[in-house]
Amino acid sequence: MFLEPNFQFRLNGVLLPRIIVRQVMVNGCPTDRREIVACDETYGLFRIDDNEALPDPALPKFIFEVCDFSIPASQRSRMENDGWQRMTTQECIAMLEAAGV
Repeated sequence: MFLEPNFQFRLNGVLLPRIIVRQVMVNGCPTDRREIVACDETYGLFRIDDNEALPDPALPKFIFEVCDFSIPASQRSRMENDGWQRMTTQECIAMLEAAGV
């Protein structure tokens, strides 16, 4: 039996109801790069980055985590952090592509 991937996402420990993967635009033109946009009822849409260009190292950083809920709960409970994996946005995009999402 094959289960479809069922991912859930957290940002700084808060569940995100939905994310969007979209092309990065530069001066109104699409590029070959993609980015992740969080969709939150309170904060609206905002781009999640990997904190690579923070001007001040004291600024808070995004902690982006993904959990694959197609893995049975009994297996996830034995995994580190109950199956939640910290990853960069580019790692997440690659994972979603590999899963066919």
